[in-house]
Amino acid sequence: MFSFEFSRIKLDFEALNEFETPYFLGSTFRGIMGRKLKKMVCIKPFEPSCESCEFKKTCPYTTIFETEGVLNQPSKYVMKPPFKVQKLKEGQRLPLEITLLGSSANYWEFIIASFSGVLNLGKERYIKLKEIYFYHPFEEKYYPVKSFIPRFEASEFLKLKGKNSITINLKPTSLKHRNRVVRFDEFDRDILIKSIVSRVSIVSQNYGKKENRIFIDKESFEVVEKDFKPSPMKRWSNRKKRHMTIPAFEGKMTIEGDLSGIYPFLKIVENINLGKSVSFGLGSVEVL
Repeated sequence: MFSFEFSRIKLDFEALNEFETPYFLGSTFRGIMGRKLKKMVCIKPFEPSCESCEFKKTCPYTTIFETEGVLNQPSKYVMKPPFKVQKLKEGQRLPLEITLLGSSANYWEFIIASFSGVLNLGKERYIKLKEIYFYHPFEEKYYPVKSFIPRFEASEFLKLKGKNSITINLKPTSLKHRNRVVRFDEFDRDILIKSIVSRVSIVSQNYGKKENRIFIDKESFEVVEKDFKPSPMKRWSNRKKRHMTIPAFEGKMTIEGDLSGIYPFLKIVENINLGKSVSFGLGSVEVL
């Protein structure tokens, strides 16, 4: 048995001028959120680092944004940016979705505030937040946010019935298997299952509870088609002051058979992503 709660929000930004978006916006959005969040809530700005701050376990900045680096926990939020190049005209919308794990949903107003005002995505790409929605994962619908954001229990997905054939669309994803990075041509049924079990287990252990081993029968289905390609993501690290490359791949996989065991877990990771660097938006899963 496992359980954890999550909330998922969608921010709709309006383009304030005409520009073309880069394919990878996750690092940019994450940087904006981190800088503005720290500026808003930090009460000891002259502290040498967050690690030495006495408020690090209660500060909204560290409990939301620095859970990996300071609190040694997996990221409490998951970015879900659009992975596509878009030529936006003034007035057109640009969406960003964020999943909040566990208690981070209590801080949703801080997160919204960190995206307020006019934002520069770099190279004079200006946007402004216009609408805020929450996603209902069981109805698969978006609703306008009014006074609160509801939480949903991940274990409720186990009630979903399986299907006979599913295509899984992976946006750029970075995985490790047996202590090394998984190449695009190595990703198979076994690694899919292990990455799902690992992700759900880690989130449950840190932001909910997990009493028993999670098991998905790999013999109940087979991969009938897959098409993946390397998709390394480049980002700028403010901490290291240099460009970095995250090894990743993307593509589709079709599975067939008795999918009653894996289908609920695919719907879970559709909300919490797979693998590493989920706070940058990597590992986004779409069940087609």
